[in-house]
Amino acid sequence: MNEAMDLAVVFSERNECTRENPVKIEVGEGEHEMVGVDVPDYGFFMHVSCSNMTIVGKGKGETTINGGFYVNGKQNVKIEQLSATNEAGHGLLCEGSGTNVDVTECCFKKGPYNGMGVKNGAIVTATRCEFMENGGHGVCCYGANTKARLNDCQMHHNEMVGLYACKDAVVDLRGTKTDIHSNRSGIRAWNHGKINIHLPSQHNTSHDNVEDDRGQLWGGSIANINADGTFTHVEEVDDY
Repeated sequence: MNEAMDLAVVFSERNECTRENPVKIEVGEGEHEMVGVDVPDYGFFMHVSCSNMTIVGKGKGETTINGGFYVNGKQNVKIEQLSATNEAGHGLLCEGSGTNVDVTECCFKKGPYNGMGVKNGAIVTATRCEFMENGGHGVCCYGANTKARLNDCQMHHNEMVGLYACKDAVVDLRGTKTDIHSNRSGIRAWNHGKINIHLPSQHNTSHDNVEDDRGQLWGGSIANINADGTFTHVEEVDDY
């Protein structure tokens, strides 16, 4: 993985990879070790060091990465069909204005921190992904201009919150296979974080969590957006 990433940087410097023709790293079946680089306060990660890159495995049940990914300021980064367990940090951490990442059919699990962190202006779209059995949150989003679009994703058995949005981050949940359960708390919106659930209010989006399924505080907002454009807000909780 590390050698492939170094080679991708060479292609990028030669202007041989573009949005239309990205460099593609194919990862085979089995377990693959990644050498981590320290990101202060967030652990050790493989740095995705150029834009227009696709990293694809053979399936989240077939390809396992022992390590996590860090993306800062890179565009058109895609991670597909693999599982990642980072014993020293988040499974995937995306930050910074201009960062744009698509994640498809991946599983980020059993790390000591969050399955996925999105912060400080990054934009991430995750489709048919799982965030499970992490020591922190399943997905944590924070910071102004931070956006996460989660399509048919599952967040379960995390020790903290399944989906957490704070400090002006905006999260959109879509897809009837969305399922948030068996976490300490299901969905939390705090300090002007905003979670839009583009599903009918009767959809069992967040359920069977230990403490509560939905909660908001200090200007946080959770709302079901109905097909006709109307919405239903969750009442604000008194404590956090």
